[in-house]
Amino acid sequence: MNLIDFFLRELNVFFGGRYTWSLLSLQDVKSRYRRSVIGPFWITLTSIFFVAGLGTVYSRLLGLNLQEYLPYLATGIIVWTFITSLISEGANSLISAAGIIKQINLPYMTHVVRIVFRNFIVFLHSWVILIPLLMWYGYLTVYGFFVSIFGVMLVLFSLTPLVTLLAVLCARYRDVVPMIASGLQLLFFVTPVMWHAEQLSGLEVVIKYNIFNYFIDVVREPMLKGYFPLNSAEIVFFFGAVCWVAAFLAVFVNRKKIPYWL
Repeated sequence: MNLIDFFLRELNVFFGGRYTWSLLSLQDVKSRYRRSVIGPFWITLTSIFFVAGLGTVYSRLLGLNLQEYLPYLATGIIVWTFITSLISEGANSLISAAGIIKQINLPYMTHVVRIVFRNFIVFLHSWVILIPLLMWYGYLTVYGFFVSIFGVMLVLFSLTPLVTLLAVLCARYRDVVPMIASGLQLLFFVTPVMWHAEQLSGLEVVIKYNIFNYFIDVVREPMLKGYFPLNSAEIVFFFGAVCWVAAFLAVFVNRKKIPYWL
């Protein structure tokens, strides 16, 4: 199979193979909350309690107005949780699908997109709390809401190839998995999730070269300020484009080796 044929086969996962990965993703969510009374809406309740508690405490610690800080914190925490969960679980996507890969000849992207869509479903259950919260505090506009959806799609566009690349790397080198977990914990403290970028005076370079800052920006800015940050969007898009090229090449070069690594 040449590179073009392989590319078309993997790309077809998003169209011809959507029934497979969407069904598997929904089944994952259902099995996680089987026999639960409110099911996946536990995610929503957990997010509400976590944001409310953290917002109350940190607004006092940082000396910020709760009315201004809570919407900022809520959007940051929910988007950050989505990003880190997607990266952590996506990096393990090939390893967790080892049984299927060894028995059924499915495109590798099927297993990655399964994880991506599953995390997107979970994210939606948390995202729904932002709408009434931001409306209550007078932040959300119709334009900002729809533009933020585009921001979420842009984040998915960039994270999907990134986790594909990480999945291949983790399949080959298992030590990469805990390295990713440790790296994400560190990045949480240097990414403006709970604090404003302006508060990191003298360390602007940390913000400038932190790609996660731009991931959060393209979703949070439209919801809070009603405009789309084009500079952040361009960075996220080009980062994703580079990752797509690297991901397809990584999977193509190692396509015959991956089953033996699992």
